[in-house]
Amino acid sequence: MSRTGCYGRRMGDDTTLTEPVLRPRPEPSQLTKDARWMVIIVVLALVVQQFGATWSTGFSHGGTETTITSHPWVGWTLLTVGSAVVGFVVAIARRGARRFDEHAVMGLALAGVIGTTVLVWLLIPVEMTWVQWVVEHGNPHPFVIGNVDVVSRYADYTG
Repeated sequence: MSRTGCYGRRMGDDTTLTEPVLRPRPEPSQLTKDARWMVIIVVLALVVQQFGATWSTGFSHGGTETTITSHPWVGWTLLTVGSAVVGFVVAIARRGARRFDEHAVMGLALAGVIGTTVLVWLLIPVEMTWVQWVVEHGNPHPFVIGNVDVVSRYADYTG
């Protein structure tokens, strides 16, 4: 009778496999984790900016009905994504530095992304007030950032 087991080894043989069948995957670096979070936060910031840049108001003044509509502006999107990309590239270049290492640079890039989003939201009442004031004072085409449309309809006095 053979003393081999089902795997062709002799029973009682102490030699076992030295490598596990499923090797554990190495943990991602902190920079990789930071980059993943940066992507998630940039996407969330862009969504919040879209909501913040979309507004509409209307008013009547001197027989003129004016509708002001704001829509998302590509400039804010480019600034947000650009600051994240530049921050990531600089973070890679600063890996292991004593001052302003990759974590500090990623933090600054994140601050730029969040700051741009806050700026978009702060500009909502400023844009609304500015456009209304300028149109009421006789300028039908005020200077705006690029995402505001002003439509004026004049009353028909033909009776």
